[in-house]
Amino acid sequence: MVFLQPEYFKLFFLLVLLVPLWLFYFFSKRSARKRLGTAGPVRQISYLHSLWREGTRYLLINLALVALVFALAHPQLIREKRVGQPEKIDVVILLDNSASMRAEDVPPSRLDRALEIVGRFARNKPSQDRIGLVSFASSSLILSYLTEDTSNILYYLNYLKDDASFNSGTNIGRAIQNGFAVLTRDAELHPDVARKKKIFILISDGEDHGDELESAVRAAVRQGIRIHTIGIGSLEGAPIPIGRENGIVRYVEDAKGNKILSRFDERSLQWIAETTGGSAHRSLTGQELEGFFEGIVRQERKIEGFKKVIEYEDTYRGFLLAAFGFLLAGILV
Repeated sequence: MVFLQPEYFKLFFLLVLLVPLWLFYFFSKRSARKRLGTAGPVRQISYLHSLWREGTRYLLINLALVALVFALAHPQLIREKRVGQPEKIDVVILLDNSASMRAEDVPPSRLDRALEIVGRFARNKPSQDRIGLVSFASSSLILSYLTEDTSNILYYLNYLKDDASFNSGTNIGRAIQNGFAVLTRDAELHPDVARKKKIFILISDGEDHGDELESAVRAAVRQGIRIHTIGIGSLEGAPIPIGRENGIVRYVEDAKGNKILSRFDERSLQWIAETTGGSAHRSLTGQELEGFFEGIVRQERKIEGFKKVIEYEDTYRGFLLAAFGFLLAGILV
C-alpha cells in the first residue's frame, strides 16, 4: 500500500496531545461525581462501569480519528498483473458497390448497411491497426491504401454512399488483385511494417461474373492471405433500383417490363473462404454484420507477448466508512 499524501500523518501528533485533555476530563468528571455522591441515583453508578464506558468511548473516537487521517493520506493498493499484447493487423476491405448492392431487402440498402458497419469498424479499431479500402463492380478501384487514419476511410465511405452511378457486374477476382496492389505499395513505402498480419474481408451480394477469380485466389493462397467473405442479401431477393423519375423509384427490368430480382448466390464466396483458409458468413438482415467483423478480427488477432502493468486502487473510501462507524459507536456507548 502507498499513500499519495503522507504529510497528513503529522496529524497523529494532535492525537497524542489529546491524551492529557482526555485524562483531565475523566478525572474532573470523577471528582464531580464524588462531590455529588450523596444523591441516590448517582450512588448507584459503578466506578468500574464508568471507567469502562469512558475508556471505550475514548478508544472508539480515537480510532475514528485514526481512520480519518488514513483516508486523508489517500491510500492506494498496488497490483501488478500481466497484460497480453495483441498483434497489429492490416485489414484490406473489398467492398462490392455494384448496382445490385442498392437493393433494399436489407434496409436502408445492402450497400448503405455495409458502409455503416465498415465505418463503425474503422472508428472502433485499435489505433495501431490499419485499413485499406477497395471497391469493385465489373471493374475495381483502390480507394485507400493501408492507413491508421480513420478519417481517410470515412471520407471514401461517404464517397461510395453519394455515388449514384450504375455499376453493373461483379468481378471479385479484379478486387482481390487490387488488394494485392495495396499490399505491394505498402511494402514499398513501409518495409518496416510489411510483416504485420494481412487479411482481406470481402463483402458482396452476388456470384462472380469475371474470369480472374481462380488465379487471384490461388495467388492469395501462395501469399498466405486469408480472405474472409461476408455475403449480404435476403433469401427472397429484391429488385434493383436505378434511380427516380418524378419521385418514383425505377428498377431494372427485363425485355417484358418485369422487375429483375437480385438473388444472393454464395457459392463463390464460400469457395474463396474455404480455399484461402478464411471464414464465410451470410447476413440476411444486415444486423449480423457488426458481429461478423468483430468475430473475424478476434479470430485473426493473436497475443504477441505480455507486459507487466501496475494498477493502483484507491482505498480511502473504506477508511472513511470505518471512521464513520467508530464515531457512531462512540456516540452510542
